[in-house]
Amino acid sequence: MPEPHRVRPLTLRIGVVGAGPKALYALEDLTALLDAHPPPPVAGRKGLVVTVLDAVQVPGTGAAYDPRQPHHLSLNVTAAILDEPPTGTCPSFAAWVTGPYPQLADEPYPPRAVVGEYLALRWQRMITGLARHAQVRRVTDRVTDVLPRDDGWYLATGPSWHGPMDEVLLATGHASDHAGALRHSWSSSIPLIPAALPADAMLTPDRVPPGSRVAVRGGALTFVDVCLSLTEGRGATFSARPGAPSPLVLDRSGREPAVIRPITRDGLLLDAKPDPGTRVSETAQCAVEHARARFPSEPARFGPDAVLEIVIDAATAMLGKGSRGAVEQTLRTGGEPDLPGGRGRARAALRRSIETAEGTRSPGPAWALGRMWQSLYPLVTRSLRGSDAPADEWDRFLRAARALERFAFGPPLRNARKLLALIEDGIVDLAWMDAGFRIDGEGIRPPATAPSADAAGTNDVDTVIDAVLAPPGVELVIDELARSLISRGLVLTRPGRRGVITDSAGSAIGGAVAPGARVPARPGLAVIGRPTEDDVIGNDSLNRHLHTEGRRWARRMTGRIRRPDAPEDGPQSLSQESTEDVCHDG
Repeated sequence: MPEPHRVRPLTLRIGVVGAGPKALYALEDLTALLDAHPPPPVAGRKGLVVTVLDAVQVPGTGAAYDPRQPHHLSLNVTAAILDEPPTGTCPSFAAWVTGPYPQLADEPYPPRAVVGEYLALRWQRMITGLARHAQVRRVTDRVTDVLPRDDGWYLATGPSWHGPMDEVLLATGHASDHAGALRHSWSSSIPLIPAALPADAMLTPDRVPPGSRVAVRGGALTFVDVCLSLTEGRGATFSARPGAPSPLVLDRSGREPAVIRPITRDGLLLDAKPDPGTRVSETAQCAVEHARARFPSEPARFGPDAVLEIVIDAATAMLGKGSRGAVEQTLRTGGEPDLPGGRGRARAALRRSIETAEGTRSPGPAWALGRMWQSLYPLVTRSLRGSDAPADEWDRFLRAARALERFAFGPPLRNARKLLALIEDGIVDLAWMDAGFRIDGEGIRPPATAPSADAAGTNDVDTVIDAVLAPPGVELVIDELARSLISRGLVLTRPGRRGVITDSAGSAIGGAVAPGARVPARPGLAVIGRPTEDDVIGNDSLNRHLHTEGRRWARRMTGRIRRPDAPEDGPQSLSQESTEDVCHDG
């Protein structure tokens, strides 16, 4: 354990844990502010030291956007959100991609690897700019512990301690493990692949041989990655064929598995989302505008029940009179009332969403709810930021949000068509989803009502793939750093929430302070991104404008740099006045 330093530092020492997009954006904001107001040198040298600690090999990308991953794995949000950084030293993605990848100039959903190349370039440009104002250091290792001492903060990477630091920013992104992962309880004789990603390491022909029978836990975006990696990633192609039962037809390479059977919690896949620029009706536009007007113009306490009421009202207004009952039932059950039950249900829901996205089918309740949720999402995130609603109300919101996200944030239309082609081909078999099969540590479990042929098929599985990612927050993940934060009382979560409580600049509210307190219990520790989920909504986004915590953290750092009277005994406390300035600036 490190011994405290008693000498007053001449520099502001910042530690940044994480080198993914959230850390990139925060440091870009800091660099832009320092460019506008350069800090004076201290004793003839730079008065700022920034140490970045992360095991990632390509800074700026995180695991999701590793430039080395295969190109059939595409972005699931439009690349238009990757705008020019505030430093002005790098173009937007749309402007950059025309150089190295001109064929992707008009592609709204480029390969994630290409996005990773762009983010890596932004990181390099940011580091160059930040180095004009600071000594920048890099530690290529994973932080496992954080320790507050009288002279500042210390960060552990294995047996090594780094510090002291006056300020620490945690932007750790996705956790690699969680309590619900199958690996922790798996006792079945069927071989388990404990994670689907990275696909080029986990889904190789050695692990998933051609002709094998595969069961997959999960049916969300990672499941789509699995399906494409085991088909398109092995040389299969998709082509349009007039008269075929789906918009695309699979042309096999011969290296695919024999069958892929997903098992999901609710028995349904994600709905397709429309292509960017798809026209919506005037009625839908009016419903969105009316709903937006019902949100408070300034951030305020706004209950989850009130938010859901607005979304339901907006979807009902889009569909017309008499639709409210169907909208409410769809949100409650996750499926539209007229969706057939039993075999074929999941396929029918996916096909319905594709046809609606293509404009060949009239919108139904799921489509209306999805479009309203997508359109209102920035207002939802702002209004529910820091909500102290009771745990039961929040639980209702989480259940509804799971359905709404399935309606709103599913795969792009192109990938949804590919998935439907795999289903029509038979390589993806949804029978176990339709029948309500479950999977746990003991293996695959058919329901008592499952047809005997389906139940017997549970013995015909060569491999199980766990395609369920770790949840956001800190409560359910298995992570040494998260455990350290909780056990030391450095962070606090509200009842029923997964993520840590932070103020508007990301400063963590520690366990010694009541949940409604405005001032951090232990100043100098900030947390942004997935570890804050539920206190901050919607952290899985490349959109740097959706949340302001990283930007406000950067403003707070520049304020500290310009304040020579920071206390000598460690991290600086935020006064009530300075917190107000951070909260309402801009």
